[in-house]
Amino acid sequence: MSRINVLDTVTANAIKAGEVIERPVSVVKELVDNSVDAGATSIKIEFDNGGISLIRVSDNGCGMDDEDAHKCFLIHATSKIKTASDIYDLSTMGFRGEALASIAACADVTLVTKQADMDAGVIIEYRNGLLSRDGQTSADNGTVVTVEKLFANMPARYKFLKRDATESMYICSLVEKLAIINPHISFRLIKDGKQILSTPGNGNMRDIIYSIYGKETANALVEIKYELNGLKIRGFAGKPSFVRGNRGLQYVYANERTIKSAVISSAIDEAYKTSVMKHKHPICVLCIYIPAGEVDVNVHPQKAEVKFSDDSAIFRLVYHGIKNALFGENSTIVEDTNVLPVIDSPVKQSESHSISPTRVEMPVTRASSEATDNLLKILAGFKPDIEEIENDTNNKLPELIEENKSVEADDFIEDAFDRKEIIELVSSEFVGFLFSTYVIFQNEVATYLVDQHAAHERVLLERFSANRNEIKEGSRNVESLLIPQVIDLSSADLSYVSDNLERFKEFGFDIDIVGERQIALRTVPVATKSEDRLKSLSKPSVMFTQILNDLKRETPEKSNVWTSLIQTTACKAAIKAGDVITKEEAMSLIEQLKECRDPYHCAHGRPTFIKTHITDIEKMFKRIV
Repeated sequence: MSRINVLDTVTANAIKAGEVIERPVSVVKELVDNSVDAGATSIKIEFDNGGISLIRVSDNGCGMDDEDAHKCFLIHATSKIKTASDIYDLSTMGFRGEALASIAACADVTLVTKQADMDAGVIIEYRNGLLSRDGQTSADNGTVVTVEKLFANMPARYKFLKRDATESMYICSLVEKLAIINPHISFRLIKDGKQILSTPGNGNMRDIIYSIYGKETANALVEIKYELNGLKIRGFAGKPSFVRGNRGLQYVYANERTIKSAVISSAIDEAYKTSVMKHKHPICVLCIYIPAGEVDVNVHPQKAEVKFSDDSAIFRLVYHGIKNALFGENSTIVEDTNVLPVIDSPVKQSESHSISPTRVEMPVTRASSEATDNLLKILAGFKPDIEEIENDTNNKLPELIEENKSVEADDFIEDAFDRKEIIELVSSEFVGFLFSTYVIFQNEVATYLVDQHAAHERVLLERFSANRNEIKEGSRNVESLLIPQVIDLSSADLSYVSDNLERFKEFGFDIDIVGERQIALRTVPVATKSEDRLKSLSKPSVMFTQILNDLKRETPEKSNVWTSLIQTTACKAAIKAGDVITKEEAMSLIEQLKECRDPYHCAHGRPTFIKTHITDIEKMFKRIV
């Protein structure tokens, strides 16, 4: 008996759908790409419940006749290419002919389309992967595709979807990217019946960015116009002073297609290397134009990954394009020859002329590899990077403490439950500050170094945790802002916040939706009613934005993501390393730390203070052998 089966069309399409349609945002991307290819100047995207129950994309493109409307649901049916060689000269977003067939295999789909010379439109419905309706209907010129009950017949795929709010955020973020690279198209995004994004479609990319992210972001951008050996880069580079904690606002396009590229990300980092602090990321919109034959977009069904024929040329294009935009055509751009194979002068190019850059021979003096390694080892042991330690979840501080024997680690852990150490600390004498980060105390037998950020973070963590219980009793320890702070959000961020207003309120953030992309922050959680370091050391709007970015990552378990809000709020609101505080404030901080349930660790598990016995110090100076 033969054991090899030829799968029927429905089963084969269902399997294929898993590659193309991963989640609701995949549906939106495929449908919008089709609308762009159809020459639409207006595209409306509607979705409900994160795109699970409804996705509808309407456009005013060229539409389809009856025959094409039927063919478009067949696997590998496409109007974009005819032969394999056409893939190397693509000018369209789609080309595989898999999108509609895949969508129809995992959802209920209704297609209504009409060309300008047709008297009536065509309507086609697919249910459970099979054609269920075929006829004519009244319709406007263009195409409307309605997708309902996504993954209803694929429970294995459905159970891996995230919460509606998260899926909504993905869709909003995608539409923002597509609107930026298609400034000539007017986009409208409607979520759960409410419009959250509208772009003018006037062809001006900066205006589109303004309409999505607001005035502050638009004003922080410097235009890029650069050419190198037949390659072009257009777009915007963010000023070094305007950075974020992640790459969320680094948009990269190749021939107007949204892509991800490690080569381009590396070039961005290198261009900003001496201008932006470590762990911070600039914003940028980079539109790369490259001959179709030099980029392969046929790497993955979702077409987000591409391969370039010459990665180094792309690297140099992006690097010089950003440098040239930020520092002008007369700036000196010195490259690391270990990374960039060619050193080119940053000649600014005109729109109509391509000028070959001049090769610059520059003498480079380098230390030997061994000498460099030794120098790095010395520097590595000299002074730790406070910012890096705070952000490193795999902090090596406990190992360093154990290795140097300057802290009695075992005693520290044991005493964490009997409060012996914290009582000794509170009764010790204040000495001073070290690096505006550590508070020094001493008594007859020991010295204490208190990390002011970690200590304040622990105080706030327990206070905010207690506040959560007080909410149930009708009271909240919050500060009402005298003037509510209006914050501009992207449509993706606004979607996330609006879906979780009550949860934010639960932790002390009272928020009102005041515009299409604006919220008003009316209250924030505070340290104490009489002493509030927050308003002097951290702008509430900045703190809220940082917390929002942390929450969107959803790195904790779904059930604990909102518990992490307390930890994140405490961390962002606490005084920072380098902040100057007074002796009285330091003493008050230690008194508050003493009242904590766990005064020994910050919200992320780092020690709030370390203790060094006088005998350990005397051993270092060889007073004791």
